[in-house]
Amino acid sequence: MSKSLQARLDKLELLYSEQDHTMQALNDIVTQQSQEISRLNLHLEQIKVQLQSLKTESASDTDSASRSEFEIPPHY
Repeated sequence: MSKSLQARLDKLELLYSEQDHTMQALNDIVTQQSQEISRLNLHLEQIKVQLQSLKTESASDTDSASRSEFEIPPHY
């Protein structure tokens, strides 16, 4: 094999190796981000449930408080 052909082949092998390494690194990052997104979505759903629970509690507390405000005290 001629020297220039071998040099070109070596260069192509090096480029392929670098691209393979880059693709693997990017794949690792995408996998990690996917796991993080799943974790954050789960956390968001938990927060939504907590918020809905607080809204429900607040609404029931407000209803009972407003009713007691308008009730005539027993000494009248």
